[in-house]
Amino acid sequence: MSGLIVVVLGLAAWLAERGSKSLRRGSALSDWPAAPSTIRIGVPGSARVASVAALVGVAGFVLAGPIVGVVAAASLVGSWHLRRRRRAARVVAERDEQLADSVRAIASALRAGMSVPQAIGFAARESVPPLQATWSAMDAALELGVPFDDALGQWVFTVGTDDARLVAGVLLLNRRSGGDLPTTLDQVASTLRERHAAAREVRALTAQARLSGTILGVLPVGFFAFLWITSRNEIEGAFRSPAGVGAIGLGLALEGLAFLWIRRLLEVR
Repeated sequence: MSGLIVVVLGLAAWLAERGSKSLRRGSALSDWPAAPSTIRIGVPGSARVASVAALVGVAGFVLAGPIVGVVAAASLVGSWHLRRRRRAARVVAERDEQLADSVRAIASALRAGMSVPQAIGFAARESVPPLQATWSAMDAALELGVPFDDALGQWVFTVGTDDARLVAGVLLLNRRSGGDLPTTLDQVASTLRERHAAAREVRALTAQARLSGTILGVLPVGFFAFLWITSRNEIEGAFRSPAGVGAIGLGLALEGLAFLWIRRLLEVR
């Protein structure tokens, strides 16, 4: 039995290390501005995480029973998905933060006498990752002869935020009706900065409420884990009856709904 446990844990550690390398490669690919139909991101990482979760579940089953195995595997998969979502949200937030500076750079280039495509190339050279890759892709598309509207649409699709749609709308409107584009872009950049400042202020004001919601959501689960450690016989007795299993499942479902409800209440649109 001990030999089986050692083998299972060793395989889990090896696959976890391989999975982390795949996730790093997937993260690097996710910054490349391409449509989802052209690049598939995270499939090898997902397969490896599923393998690791299965092995961790087997190890938990061997060490402490089926319930621990299922909980350990579900926790690993859930944490991996949460990490991916947070990474994607962080990239989007960084792009939005950098967009105002890029719009300022485009306005400065236009005042210096450059055309709009040349100004976009200047913004690509002056930007920093992750937004730089999107401007560089648009600049390369324009140099290859792609129509401006199509290249701009691909850029908006790649960035995928309301701020990007605002900037694209301004560029398209000026292309069709004319006007003082540098001044308009300066106003757009100021608006973007004000929106980001307001979002940061709202996040700071709701930090305590979000922390309270997280604590209230985790506290019953932690108390259940504490009872599992200190009074395992009584807790295992609940799993032997349909009423106990139903009560535990209902409690977990209510916990999840309460957590989602609190998160919903804290959203400011």
